[in-house]
Amino acid sequence: MPDALREPWITPDDYLAAERTAEVRHEYADGEVFAMGGGPLRHNEVALSIP
Repeated sequence: MPDALREPWITPDDYLAAERTAEVRHEYADGEVFAMGGGPLRHNEVALSIP
């Protein structure tokens, strides 16, 4: 997509600041932000138990 038609690029710092207060998690890729779907509870328990 031509740069003139793209949404404004979001800086990593702006993304991180917004993510701290967001109710849902997002993925940051190449200056764009995408909402992420929730995972199963068991997945979260395993992921959080990894040191």
